[in-house]
Amino acid sequence: MKRILYLLLFVFACGLTATAQKVKPVEYGGSVNLIREIDQNTIVLRTLGYGKKEAYAREDAEVRVIRAVLYVGFEGHSKLISETESAFEAKHGDFLNTFWEQKRYKDFITGIVSVGSLEKVKGQKVKSMPFDVTVNVKAFRQYLIQNKVGGGLGFR
Repeated sequence: MKRILYLLLFVFACGLTATAQKVKPVEYGGSVNLIREIDQNTIVLRTLGYGKKEAYAREDAEVRVIRAVLYVGFEGHSKLISETESAFEAKHGDFLNTFWEQKRYKDFITGIVSVGSLEKVKGQKVKSMPFDVTVNVKAFRQYLIQNKVGGGLGFR
């Protein structure tokens, strides 16, 4: 009887893990574009978020924007991390796991506004929605420096 109970618990736990939305965005395409600078510390970026519901699309958009600030940069703005994404993830895996799983990236997003509606992506089983995401890059850079993982580059 105990074995059956443990087996059911294990199957249930695996099911919950499999249905949770992953932190790293799926590559459906799209880009992150600089819309405007509010001041030296804050920028507004536009991206498409992907998900079956608006809440999932919103979270996907937030993650895409933070990853772009970290690893890509924008015209007139350097990326915050000088290493490649894979090298940085290998070197600072523990920090990144905590950062993404505890959703610490939300601390640096000061606003998110949908600028369109949730629409089905042609040929995919997912929907997309455009968002304008406001990011405090100065606070984000300071956080990276404080945790000794980067942030010395880019964004004035």
